[in-house]
Amino acid sequence: MAEARPDQEYSPTPSVFERWAARYLRHHNQGNVISRQAHGSREIDGIRQVFRRTVAWAALAGIVSGGVIGGTEWYMRQGMLDGMQDMSLRGQLPYWAGFFAVAGVVSAAEIAFLYWNALRGVATTSRLAAVSLRDSPQARLLLLGLTRIALEFPNPRHRIYGIDPYARMSRWKLAAMAVMYRMKVGVTSFLLRVLLRRILGRVALRGLLPLVTGPLYAVWNAIITWRILIKAREQALGPFIIEAQVAQLERDPLSEQARRVALHALGALVMANQDAHPNHVYLLSRLLETFGSRKHSIDVDWPQQRFALNRLERREKRRVLELLTTATVLAGRCRGRRKRFLEELFEACDMAYPEERVRAWRRQFMNGQSLDTAHNATSG
Repeated sequence: MAEARPDQEYSPTPSVFERWAARYLRHHNQGNVISRQAHGSREIDGIRQVFRRTVAWAALAGIVSGGVIGGTEWYMRQGMLDGMQDMSLRGQLPYWAGFFAVAGVVSAAEIAFLYWNALRGVATTSRLAAVSLRDSPQARLLLLGLTRIALEFPNPRHRIYGIDPYARMSRWKLAAMAVMYRMKVGVTSFLLRVLLRRILGRVALRGLLPLVTGPLYAVWNAIITWRILIKAREQALGPFIIEAQVAQLERDPLSEQARRVALHALGALVMANQDAHPNHVYLLSRLLETFGSRKHSIDVDWPQQRFALNRLERREKRRVLELLTTATVLAGRCRGRRKRFLEELFEACDMAYPEERVRAWRRQFMNGQSLDTAHNATSG
């Protein structure tokens, strides 16, 4: 049996902010059993409503903050200083100090609201999806993953069950990603306001500044919140699909060779994805447990296991491909590096890549439905 707890593998030392957000999520989701049933239309409709409402509130916050900042800009420049055309740079300093003070306070209040709004949306999504956030290592893994999603924190950058998700990523790219994550909500939001003010300040739209900035900020906020809730929905619905796959493996076990290939292929997918997605950590923990693995560290040797995959009998090839296709759609739309890796898997088995079937599985997954494994993803 694997001894490593998935929550410890994913995030052994949560920060103060993560612990605070985790308490909030637990308070708003008292469930203690992970759902193993397909989600009904009522639950999915509820998740969609939460999605729309949370995005709408974020957009409204952008309109209000943009209107306040743009209105302050216009009033200070036109109403108080009569356009500032003849003022020296030194004479403009009080104006700039006042503007940045107002913009900073309004932006800080808006950013705080956006975090709270996202946290509330993630909490409600997890509750409607019947995600347990307590009383088991898997539940604590889900809690940590949802917490990091709501706070817009990147997934931890360390080995997961011996797998380095970032082994194929250069150091400069890792550093750049870390900076971008820290700027995504707070710093970038504030800089957007300053840049827009400077750009619009040079054109004929100056008098319409309050009308222009509000919608732009609303779109920016909506995009950020939309991304957060998509990720939260993936993670909230992931355990149901994973448990269904594990139950199938328990009823109809794979051979020892197929198990080894599946674990190494999943490790290679994590490396290709260049991210420790919580759904992949959850799936790895359940596979190691179900396979009765004594080691909880995987030293991925994909070239060798790719050859072993091709030597499996056809039925087991299809089952491994089905498992890896499921793992792929659990982490996002099948494109980029994930798609190339999945295409490589099917090529190794001398099978055509079923693009339409993969898209259908992604839709079914995001709608809380069981994957259509009765019509095997590798058929044809």
